[in-house]
Amino acid sequence: MPDNPLANATEVFSAPIESVIVALGKGISEAQRALDQNSIAAQQAIDADPVLSRQGLQATWYQFPRVDLQLKLSLTMAQDGATPAPRAAGGVADFSKAIRLVAQPVSAAYKTHFNYTAEAASTITLSIVPVPAPRAADQSTITPRMTLADVQKAALSSPAKFVKDAQGGPVASLRFDLNFNATAGLWYVLQYDPLNPAAKPVVVAVDDATGRVQVISSP
Repeated sequence: MPDNPLANATEVFSAPIESVIVALGKGISEAQRALDQNSIAAQQAIDADPVLSRQGLQATWYQFPRVDLQLKLSLTMAQDGATPAPRAAGGVADFSKAIRLVAQPVSAAYKTHFNYTAEAASTITLSIVPVPAPRAADQSTITPRMTLADVQKAALSSPAKFVKDAQGGPVASLRFDLNFNATAGLWYVLQYDPLNPAAKPVVVAVDDATGRVQVISSP
C-alpha cells in the first residue's frame, strides 16, 4: 500500500448527484467502522490484562450521532441518451425518467478549467443521521452460549501452558480469571501470579460461538 493514499487519485469533474451522496455516506461509514474497531481492540486489551481485567473497565466508544454537510456544487440537468424520453398523453415528451442531476465540485481546478465563478454555485445541505442509533442494545445483557465450566475446559485443553493441579484443574496458588467480552463474542481466560507481576501470564481467547481457542500469551 503506498504511503500517500492519494497517489493514484484522479480528480473527477462531474458525477451524478446520487453518486456524490453515496460516496459521502461511505466515507462516514468507513470512519465509524475504524472507530469501532479501535474500541474493540482496546476492550480486548483490557480483558487480556491481569490487572485491568479485575477493575471492570470498559473501553470508550465513539460515534457520529449526526453529520451535517454543506456542499458547493455546480449542478447541471443532463438527459441520459441511452434512455428514450417516454411520451405522455397529448404527445408531450415526459423527461422525468430520462433526466439526471449531475454535480460538479467547485474546486480550484474546476474554476480554472471552466472559468467558473464560485458565486454561481448551488448550495446543498445534507444531514446524515444513524437510524436506528448504533449500539442501541445494552451489550451487558447478551447471554453467552458457553458456561464457565465449558470455557475452563476448553482453555485448559489448549496448548497454552496453564499450571494445573492433580485433577487437571487450575492450581489454587495462581489466580485464574474468566472474562466475557460480549462485543467481540470472546472469553478471555487468564492465569497469573498476583504476587509476582513480572511473571508472564497465560492468556487465551475462547470463541463463544465455536469454542475455538486462541493462545495469546504463554510462557
